Amino acid sequence: MNFLLYCGAATQIIFVIVAFGGGSVAGLCIVRRLVPLDRLQKNHEVAGVTFGVLGAFYGLVLAFVIVAAWERFNQANSDALVEATALESLYKLGAAFPEPMRTQLDSVVLEYAHRVIDEEWPRMADNTFHGGKVGAHELWAAVLAYHTADSREQMLVDKSIDQLNLISQARSQRFLFYEDDLPSVVWNVIYLGCLMTIGFSYFFGSNVFRAQVVMCGFFSILLGMTILAILELAHPYQGVVTISNEPFRYAIARMGAANSYKMATVNASPQTTSRASDR
Repeated sequence: MNFLLYCGAATQIIFVIVAFGGGSVAGLCIVRRLVPLDRLQKNHEVAGVTFGVLGAFYGLVLAFVIVAAWERFNQANSDALVEATALESLYKLGAAFPEPMRTQLDSVVLEYAHRVIDEEWPRMADNTFHGGKVGAHELWAAVLAYHTADSREQMLVDKSIDQLNLISQARSQRFLFYEDDLPSVVWNVIYLGCLMTIGFSYFFGSNVFRAQVVMCGFFSILLGMTILAILELAHPYQGVVTISNEPFRYAIARMGAANSYKMATVNASPQTTSRASDR
């Protein structure tokens, strides 16, 4: 069902209604044609207990998986926030460096943020991103290549490296959630359990066939929507429900607001130097 990730919400809902609701109703019609109603009604006592146990077990499985998928989605969202916040902090630390380091660090940080928004995020949404050739290497190169002149600059480099570690870890986590999926055995249990649960409902026979068709259809559509929710949450960067790149856009906006602070720092530096020379 991964192809549903690249469809709109309306298409996804229509597919669930047709595939799960229509498929289950078609199966019910076939069973009712092949098996007499009186024979099905004889199974009600035993089948009712068994169906209750099967439904409860499958419900627990779905609940466990959807919670695990939600935690995965939430963690990916937190990692994106950490990466964007660390970028903003690194940009602000650049205000304390002398030229040309200040301008160089500003440039590579802004380039990285814009590349994430304009290139990496759309390609991850289309599942066409295969890892950036540049990544955070330019950020590391800019900081590690700088030769400190005193203990103050060494402290700035150390703080910058701390932010770079956060960026690299969050970036690695982002690609991990982008490339990985729930284990195949989990999907096998979900799909097989869905077929067994829907199929087991065919052991019951109602005197009012239309009522049983409606109940079977609603029950199957509910299962289909639950599986669709798990599919969406298990892929944080594809589908209708995705992680937004808004933290990076907000970080860029904050970087722009920090320019006034940087200009004040630059203007203050010559004054400090002149006062020191006067003394």
